[in-house]
Amino acid sequence: MIPENINVGLDPQDFKGKKVIVFFFGTRPEIIKLFVLYRILKKSEEFYPILYNTLQQRISSDILFNIGIVPDIESMEKRNRSSDLNELIALLLNDFNEKFSERSQIKKDHLNGIIVQGDTASAFAGALWGFLNHIPVFHVEAGLRTLDKMNPFPEEFMRESIARMATMHFCPKGINRDNLINEGIKHDKIFVIGNTINDAIFTLIKERKIKEPNQKNYILSTLHRRENWNNVKQYAQILNSLTDELKGYTKILHLMHPNPLIQKSFESVMNGRSHKRLVIMDPIHDYFEMLGYVKNSGSILTDSGGLQEESLFFNVPCGVLRKTTERPEVLKKNAKLLPFDTTEISTFLTDALHYRQVHQSKYNYTYGFGDSSYLIFELLKKFYGIETEFSFI
Repeated sequence: MIPENINVGLDPQDFKGKKVIVFFFGTRPEIIKLFVLYRILKKSEEFYPILYNTLQQRISSDILFNIGIVPDIESMEKRNRSSDLNELIALLLNDFNEKFSERSQIKKDHLNGIIVQGDTASAFAGALWGFLNHIPVFHVEAGLRTLDKMNPFPEEFMRESIARMATMHFCPKGINRDNLINEGIKHDKIFVIGNTINDAIFTLIKERKIKEPNQKNYILSTLHRRENWNNVKQYAQILNSLTDELKGYTKILHLMHPNPLIQKSFESVMNGRSHKRLVIMDPIHDYFEMLGYVKNSGSILTDSGGLQEESLFFNVPCGVLRKTTERPEVLKKNAKLLPFDTTEISTFLTDALHYRQVHQSKYNYTYGFGDSSYLIFELLKKFYGIETEFSFI
């Protein structure tokens, strides 16, 4: 008898000689950056993709629903998954063992490869589980580095660790390839293919799914990274003070992260009240809507990695509220690192008005032209000895 909640919806007879590839993911950026690749593998004759949602972020199910994708397997729910990394990683490793155990329809021996994206706990746990079970691990968005293990924490360590376990590394830019080579990764395992974020955005533009809000020229604000938890109160004070002299912008829209620790710190400053031009909003789970808010904003203040990339595509000035970034290419374009200082943030916002005016309605192709997922598909075929259209010399 198959236990309840194990992959009963999957049947090995459906594989029909195809290579079975598991996507381990559980956060918004992972879903966005992998869904085009998943669609390609799903339609292919060579691969059978399995989607495993770790539910690292509870909003992951909503995002999948909005994109029109249903996961094959989901992790069990657990409290504190976003604040206690020890519990989360232990939970995921045990859950992977359970879901692909001898009692399951799909066992680990059925799996031919694992795809992970970025630097999350889900990606780290998925890569570790694959490595320990001798299953090839393919790392999407590999080689990003700050060279500071505490910034971003713990993502820098996790991304470095995944590199030690991965079989193939798909890098957005040449600088990411160089980082891996400097760490001793073999040249023939590294491929510069662009960033799949552009695949996602190009696809959604083509399908006319981006939902633009009626308003424009606002400052879009987010703050959520673990290393910034102690800066939330100060940031709330900065936002409140900025609204007194908000020249050139209509308002500040701050998307409040669902983490209770962040909410409590932010609300302790506001005390139930904020400036009339500072609008506190719930997170926008609908990615089509979120891209619309990015596209129409005058400037962005954030510590998000994904927003650095999305703002670059739409050429929106981005103030990065971090000590460093693993995406140094954005600093040469639309972004600037900012401390938690009212004067410096205000100066950035003033300078950003000119940049936004000059680059409005222009797309930026730093991360490619939307074919990164297709290149990964061809490289996977080559890895498994399947005929491919490219030589990849």
